[in-house]
Amino acid sequence: MSDHRPVLISTMQFEAELKNGALTVFDVIETARRLGVDGVELRRELWPGWRDEAEAARRWAGDRGLLLTYATFATLFSPDAVEAAQLYEDIETAAALGSPIFRVFQGPMPADDDEAGWEAAQAVVEYAGDYNVILALENYARTPGGTLAEVRHVLDRITDRALATNLDIGNYARHGEDVPTAIRTLGSRIASAHLKDQPHNLDELPTFLGGGDQELAPIFAAFDELPQRILYCFEFRDGDIIEGIRNSIAYLRKRS
Repeated sequence: MSDHRPVLISTMQFEAELKNGALTVFDVIETARRLGVDGVELRRELWPGWRDEAEAARRWAGDRGLLLTYATFATLFSPDAVEAAQLYEDIETAAALGSPIFRVFQGPMPADDDEAGWEAAQAVVEYAGDYNVILALENYARTPGGTLAEVRHVLDRITDRALATNLDIGNYARHGEDVPTAIRTLGSRIASAHLKDQPHNLDELPTFLGGGDQELAPIFAAFDELPQRILYCFEFRDGDIIEGIRNSIAYLRKRS
């Protein structure tokens, strides 16, 4: 779409097919090529062969001129030693994929005076920086870690450039927060964004851009104010996914 705002699709949009074996991540990468987007967000939880196939996926995407990013359900803050170790391995996988970012969630934030908890998170961020990977902290759809105040608190406490945010426009809407305000507040710390349209009825799944009830024009106007490169990734599972991706591409092209 553009070097300044590359557009990706997510393997999450093909979750059922990936889980039942009807598709592989390589099929999703090929789908991205056919649809004319710039890349694919891969997820460990939907990729049984991630340990053995990361290098092959990078080559497969590179041969098609596509970008790969990486996202998992790992959390920046975790009291569990196994989960903490997995986070480091996820960073290494992101680097093996050539991903500029690695999407994480917050998890249970330490108390402000829990120096050990914050130092552990700082060490993870520095490890990512050593691999030239940016940790993109996403505002979660539920709790903890879903509100602007929480995301901002973490980013204010850990100022390292290797920690940024993946701003999910639907998740902020689900928390009743004003998305343009979140964009302007987080500003230069935004590395990527999950794009979707949220119906007023929060029991309904997010849908393609223009298919829900969000006021999208002010959201993209706020993004347009930011000078940095931001990776856009469609993340919705409602209805016909391919048609929804095409509709979302059309929405972005119409406003450009």
